[in-house]
Amino acid sequence: MLLRHALFALTALIAASNSAAENLHFVTEEFPPFSYSRGAIASGALPEIVNATCLLLQWHCRIEVLPWRRALQQAEDGEVDGIFTVIQSPARHQAFLITPMLVTSGYDFYTLRSNNFYYRQPEDLRGHQVGVYGPSGTSFVLQESLKNTPDVEVKLVTNNHRLLLMLNAGRFGEQGVVVLNRDVARHLIEHEYLYALRNAGHLTSISYGIGFSRKKVSPAQFQAFNRGLGTLRNNGQLATILQRYGLQPAN
Repeated sequence: MLLRHALFALTALIAASNSAAENLHFVTEEFPPFSYSRGAIASGALPEIVNATCLLLQWHCRIEVLPWRRALQQAEDGEVDGIFTVIQSPARHQAFLITPMLVTSGYDFYTLRSNNFYYRQPEDLRGHQVGVYGPSGTSFVLQESLKNTPDVEVKLVTNNHRLLLMLNAGRFGEQGVVVLNRDVARHLIEHEYLYALRNAGHLTSISYGIGFSRKKVSPAQFQAFNRGLGTLRNNGQLATILQRYGLQPAN
């Protein structure tokens, strides 16, 4: 009888542990085509990858689309389990366990077609106002690139959609430029018909993964999710999802 009670208690403990591991809450932002909301449903390439991984693992995963600052704060505080999209940076590594990079893209400059500006090096930005979505991974990379370049005014804007609308309306002046993810720019220019804008040079390549809160997620959970991602990569499902959104897998 004592052994039976011990086995029952052990089974209950394992079940409780599995139950905790099987219910994960992710947050993301409006960052099309990587992630965006369609009604109450999180859509885009990264939500599809997360959902496919959770289905493979038989985990119950919920994805919520929030303003980035709120999403980041919740993930850093351990109020949610995971967040995407996440770049490789010291601040992100301090707060999160980060999966292998899943998708590669780039940060490019954009300007009005009437502006002859073209970016080749940081010195080209002297005397310019540069708009960027931030605080974000993009603004971090831009400011790192400008450490030794004086006379550049960086203006943070609350989201990429507003950033391009402001550029299109001439809010940064005739010589103003903005920098943002090229795939996001492509999506927004096509969907908002912002054809007065053009690409004005490449800043850097960038890759994105998924961050798991160090305060909330165990190493075992993180490793299990990574194994699921590895299966999607090996069977071609990850590449197929990204291709559907015009995105490139990370190497």
